[in-house]
Amino acid sequence: MTIPVEVVDQEVVNDNDEQCFQGLSWSSRIQGYVLFTALGFFSSFMGWVSLGIGYYWKYSVLSTLGSLMSLASTFILMGPRAQLNYMFDEYRRTSSLLYISSLIITWIVAIAYKSALLCSLCGLLQYGCLIWYSLSYVPYGQEAVSGFIARLIFSR
Repeated sequence: MTIPVEVVDQEVVNDNDEQCFQGLSWSSRIQGYVLFTALGFFSSFMGWVSLGIGYYWKYSVLSTLGSLMSLASTFILMGPRAQLNYMFDEYRRTSSLLYISSLIITWIVAIAYKSALLCSLCGLLQYGCLIWYSLSYVPYGQEAVSGFIARLIFSR
C-alpha cells in the first residue's frame, strides 16, 4: 500500500522587503545562529563566574547579555519580524512576557540588592522562564511538563 504524499515547497523563513536579514543564505543564517548561541552561552557562563566571585553587576550584565544574544540568534535564523510574531502570538505571549520580565528582574535585583543568593535565585528563575518559553515551540511541550510536575506534586 502506498500513500500519496504531496510535497509543497514552503518558504522556511518569513522574510519580506522590510527584513534586515533577507540577503543571507540559509547556511549563513545557521552560522549566525550557532555563533550567537555560543556567544550567549559563553556570556551567561561568565556571568555565573562573576557572581561566584562577588561581581553582581557583572553577573547581571553578562547573564542578561547572554540571554539577549541567544534570543538574537533566533532573530537571525527566522528573521526579526517572524520571530517577534511567534513570540507574541496568542499561545506564546505569556511565556514571552515571563521570560522578558525575568530578564528585567534579574537586572534590578543584581544592581539594587547585590545579594548573591537573590541573584542566583533570579538567574534560576530566568533559566526556568527560558525553558518554559522554549517548550512553547515543542508541540504539547508545556502541557507535558506541567502534567508531569502535577503528578510529582499530587501523587501522594
